[in-house]
Amino acid sequence: MNDIKNMKVYFASPWFNPDQAEREERVKGRLRELGFNVWSPKENSSLSPITDPVIREKIFSANVENIENCDILFAITDGKDMGTIWEAGYVNGLNAAVYPSKRKIVVYYCETLGPNGQFNLMLAQSGDIVIQNYKDLDKLPELIEKNEGLAYAGIVE
Repeated sequence: MNDIKNMKVYFASPWFNPDQAEREERVKGRLRELGFNVWSPKENSSLSPITDPVIREKIFSANVENIENCDILFAITDGKDMGTIWEAGYVNGLNAAVYPSKRKIVVYYCETLGPNGQFNLMLAQSGDIVIQNYKDLDKLPELIEKNEGLAYAGIVE
């Protein structure tokens, strides 16, 4: 039985424009309302394009440490942010090579995909759960509790 209050969620998401920032805050807030223990890079690091290399390394190391210590990677794929995709790929590598007996759950959230959108093949195949709209976030605790995925079954690119 999974106790979501004790499960650590690494929240990977772009927040670089107003739409992304609004989505990030709304979804992260809902996950917390549902009882998840959410860790967000946005809330735990401050970076500018000219940040000192030592600070960059500290932020990178903290993010990697939190990815390695999470139970769930929750990634918003809207906007196809390179950092978010890297974080998801890193977890997939950890699941395959390091943690095969205690896999991290990979959840992709893509509300802008729409019913006829095309989802990336590599993400579709590596995600345990793919959520395409805000109201379906409420199903996440039950899907995890029952150890059931909500795999992506739509069109891929």
